[in-house]
Amino acid sequence: MLLVAARCRVLPDHFDDFANQVEQIIPLVREEPGCTRYELHADVFEQGLFIFCEEWESQKHLDDHIATPHMQEYFARTTGWMASPVELTLYEVSGRKNVNL
Repeated sequence: MLLVAARCRVLPDHFDDFANQVEQIIPLVREEPGCTRYELHADVFEQGLFIFCEEWESQKHLDDHIATPHMQEYFARTTGWMASPVELTLYEVSGRKNVNL
């Protein structure tokens, strides 16, 4: 399993554009083969910082996701809306267990 954290700093003038774009792609991504989680979170302390949290069954599923037409369109549209380059971190997970609190 792969986990992806993508940190996006969106320029203030493009908050609405970004919101509209992600509202369109998130339902599509969640239906892709191999996607077990795809969430977007807004940082409550830093305005304009959004973090995608993703889980993929394999590298192939992630590669296929990146190559989809809707993601290619997303990348093309949103690149100019970012205050800085998107920070991507990929984690390879060897196991998982639930923790009760």
